[in-house]
Amino acid sequence: MKTLEKPFTESVIKLKTKPKLKTPIFVTGLPGVGLVSKLTADNLIKVTKAKHYGTLYSPHFPNQILTLENGRIRVFAIQLYHGKIGKRDIVITKGDLQPMTVEGQYEVSTQLLSYFSSLGGGPVISMAGYAVNHSIESPGVFIASTSKKLVQEFVAAGAKPSGRVIPIIGMAGLLPAYAKLYGFKGACLLVETPGPIIDAKGAISLTGVLAKYLKTEIGTDDLSKRAKKTAKAVAEFERQQTEAAKANTTPVLPGQLSYIH
Repeated sequence: MKTLEKPFTESVIKLKTKPKLKTPIFVTGLPGVGLVSKLTADNLIKVTKAKHYGTLYSPHFPNQILTLENGRIRVFAIQLYHGKIGKRDIVITKGDLQPMTVEGQYEVSTQLLSYFSSLGGGPVISMAGYAVNHSIESPGVFIASTSKKLVQEFVAAGAKPSGRVIPIIGMAGLLPAYAKLYGFKGACLLVETPGPIIDAKGAISLTGVLAKYLKTEIGTDDLSKRAKKTAKAVAEFERQQTEAAKANTTPVLPGQLSYIH
């Protein structure tokens, strides 16, 4: 990997390898409401056996690093993976977090879009959670796109138009919205989620729509296991809440609800 030759004042993508990509689809999963997008991306990487091949580093991430248990240092970054869906190449991006400022989110988004543009292909598909104030057995998935044809294709795959104006905050909105400037169609899949919990159930719904759109099967066994653990943890939390209300104390969220990966 080449070293930087100029001050680190803007985001930079460093590649470990250069996979041969033919008209790839771009799917991005970054942390957000319910972590549904990141869970979906992690599962997609695992199921497709996607290989890590590059990293986006940015001065727009927090000015801190992580010290790992083995003594190594890890910086916040966005990782790039290459996998296959049938014969179609797919580039999956996932990250620890999103940039801290509006300017940073625009800069990182456009750096990624510029890189995607150099590869050709498309569309750019982002995913996000749509917070609702109640639990849902079968979370619905909404589609928002720069392309009427993409809307129709995702509706055929099980998504639906929102029927109302919904703001999409952060890179989940910026990437598909500005993909058009770089020659791509863009789409964002929004899944209903209660929000405060890590919502594997929402990720399963997202995966289902994505699989139908891509005309393939994407396993969700790991997500189903996590969904069951989360349901169990939430039930325990609600039990604690009831007892805490009686005793006038504060309940503690169970450990199963943490998700650092």
